[in-house]
Amino acid sequence: MKLLDIKGKYDMIFSLGDRCEISTKLRHYRLRPYAGVFDWMITFSLPDLTNLLRNRFANFMEKENMVFEGLHAGGEKLLLRDTLYDIYSAHDFSAPPNTAYHWPTYPAVKEKFGRRIHRFLKNLEDCEHILFVRMNGTYEETKELEVVLSSLVKHKFTLLMLNPINEHTIIEYNWDIPHVCSLGIPMGKEYPDIWDTLMGGIMCSGQLVIEEIA
Repeated sequence: MKLLDIKGKYDMIFSLGDRCEISTKLRHYRLRPYAGVFDWMITFSLPDLTNLLRNRFANFMEKENMVFEGLHAGGEKLLLRDTLYDIYSAHDFSAPPNTAYHWPTYPAVKEKFGRRIHRFLKNLEDCEHILFVRMNGTYEETKELEVVLSSLVKHKFTLLMLNPINEHTIIEYNWDIPHVCSLGIPMGKEYPDIWDTLMGGIMCSGQLVIEEIA
């Protein structure tokens, strides 16, 4: 798929990581009705994320699988890793009241993710067309992700896969994977012109809600 092919209206748009930048961009362009499961998490390993989706989030963020990896966001948040899926919670546990080995807000965080997971899976069933956006993934990893998404999404979906390049341009790759538009873009800075080109012509029909209650 080419960039032009993915322009249009979607019922829902979700970030699949690998970090917060995608959700920040979607919010900037008003394409993010509410917080998704992966918006504020670090998911460097695409195979692990794909496995999490394949398992429909089974045992995700269970306390016995969580370990403290350090402080994040200028020391204001704990960085906790789910060792089962190698996914990091980067913005969910404020410090204080949480400390390296005591997480009093864990029940509330777990409940929040339960809501987001339920909503995510329901959207996979109900939405007529979903756009997923992912930063960083090889051809083989993307192919595996597409297979899993095809098994989960009831109707139509498109996957926009973004990988870093050094040039200030957009490169279209002919990966020949169903439902996938694979692009190379510069990363590490804002690049508003690049993102205007990417997001221009993409719309989301989902109603915006207040993230704090979602």
